[in-house]
Amino acid sequence: MIPLAGLPQVVSIQDLSAAREVMEGMAVSAPGVSIMEKKALFRVVRLKGLDVRAANILKQEMLSRGGEVAISRDVYELRRGREAECLVMGTVSQFERLLPKLKDQPFGLRPVGEAMAAALTHYDQSQVVCHECLGESVRPVVMGVINVTPDSFSDGGDYLETDAAVKRAWEMAEEGAGIIDIGAESTRPWSAAIDSDQELARLLPVLRNLGPDFSVPISVDTSKARVAAAALEAGAGMVNDITAMRGDPEMAAVVRDAGCPVILVHMKETPATMQDEPVYENVVEEVYEFLAERLSWAVDQGIPEANLMVDPGIGFGKTIEHNLQLLRQLRGLRCLGRPVVLGASRKAFLGRLLGLAEPKKRVAGTLVTTVLAAMQAVDVVRVHDVKENVQAAVLTRALFPPESTFNL
Repeated sequence: MIPLAGLPQVVSIQDLSAAREVMEGMAVSAPGVSIMEKKALFRVVRLKGLDVRAANILKQEMLSRGGEVAISRDVYELRRGREAECLVMGTVSQFERLLPKLKDQPFGLRPVGEAMAAALTHYDQSQVVCHECLGESVRPVVMGVINVTPDSFSDGGDYLETDAAVKRAWEMAEEGAGIIDIGAESTRPWSAAIDSDQELARLLPVLRNLGPDFSVPISVDTSKARVAAAALEAGAGMVNDITAMRGDPEMAAVVRDAGCPVILVHMKETPATMQDEPVYENVVEEVYEFLAERLSWAVDQGIPEANLMVDPGIGFGKTIEHNLQLLRQLRGLRCLGRPVVLGASRKAFLGRLLGLAEPKKRVAGTLVTTVLAAMQAVDVVRVHDVKENVQAAVLTRALFPPESTFNL
């Protein structure tokens, strides 16, 4: 059947600006738009670790506002001492009416309501407050990757010589990179660690040759506090730590004292073991919980929230399916309230899916992940092929401006 009567069409409304645009185009009155715009947006929030009594109250409160809450069986049976999970579903308007009510409820619902309010706010923000290295840059910022190593999975040996690395950094800056990420130790699967002396011997000449005339912010890709400190002194302004500051007990102090941003990356095990049959019950939940815990820990160490960024660690202890699940749910990481970084460039899962053994031939696959990242409000994409990814990001932003990011 061709649906002609009334010309019914499902409208894609992803945020308040889109809702307003549709209603204003229909000549809905301004007061009507103001009343109804938040009824056009639907949100689903998952909660864990609730007292079963709190979960039961939450369900009743949301039902009374026209929403719904899916709850685990323990809630119906009121098994005290057990923890419940909830899936809270409703329009933005229904959530706005629910959350103030939770402030007066027992069994820990006040902090739950406050946390939900924060997560919903972060989720819908087009840009989070962060360190000046990102500032007001249009998202996603493209971070160019330079590996000053002989054995990195994609460009190992290409930039081991200082002159080659410096030349590539300037090229990336001209191509539109907003950050340059320089690493001197390979962290490819099954790679062996090197000592800090060797890492610094590769890294410092590049930083010193770039010098103060190089205006693009430089990130140092390292998990060693000594290397980070020396790199920051030599001109780097950010640390990208694949261990999320678990690899070196001194790293938090280095970052805190320097007042610089740090990227906290999720990685299972170590590079030498991370791809030995990684297993998760729910990779999206486990990565989210890990990053939330590391953010809290970092704040406890005295690092300002504004200096913290998160990366789900694509390829760091994940199967192809784990990586795909994380890519589908990137926007959910924004609930943490911190800039999200995605590093999927030329990774092995792209090669396996596309039948491309040579990493440098995986540009098209990388571009798809950059488009997906831009559509899900990711703040930084870490890539090897800067020019192509800058173009992909520009076109995606034109289609889906930051204030109307597509919600997959």
